[in-house]
Amino acid sequence: MKCISLVSVLLFLAMIGCSKDSTSTSPGPPVEKDNLALGWQSFEAQRYDSAVTYFTTAYNEATTAPLRGESLSGRGWSYMYKRDLVKSKGDFVFASGLTGITASVVNDVRVGSAFALYSLNDFSGAALNANAALSDNPAYVFAHDAKVTLKRVRLLIVQSYFANGQFAQSAAQLDIVDPSRAPHSTDPTILLGNITAALNSL
Repeated sequence: MKCISLVSVLLFLAMIGCSKDSTSTSPGPPVEKDNLALGWQSFEAQRYDSAVTYFTTAYNEATTAPLRGESLSGRGWSYMYKRDLVKSKGDFVFASGLTGITASVVNDVRVGSAFALYSLNDFSGAALNANAALSDNPAYVFAHDAKVTLKRVRLLIVQSYFANGQFAQSAAQLDIVDPSRAPHSTDPTILLGNITAALNSL
């Protein structure tokens, strides 16, 4: 459906920026914590190629599960912002299977995975991951990108349900995002207009 595709593109393009570098920067000393910090520094500066390099080095040098998990999370987010969604999904799946990673990293992995899966048209997986993150942390905000707010994650759930034809669930989630206009219509045409308006308000 063209309308669903349009909403998907609006969300994804609004969320991510363009990479400011096109070649990988050589990583610093192979100390996992240093490379992890450099990875996030590059990520926040939108130098996603460099971020991938640093996170990869941090992962290879990591000696603990928390460091491995955060390195994979950072690389997954970096790949997603580079629009390499298959690699992004792979890193998030790998990270989610690790034990011993911190709760905040678990939720970063869930939210990152939700956005990657949505962009790959796995709407059920996207809703599942985003719901899990918000259930665990109802005030979730991604620390490394101020655009990834609680409202944006909730709207991802709204869109995921809509794209799956679950209009009642989509409207119920939109009621949470915009309680002043609740209850929202479950009519697909009206609901899509309300979702688009909510996205435009981000």
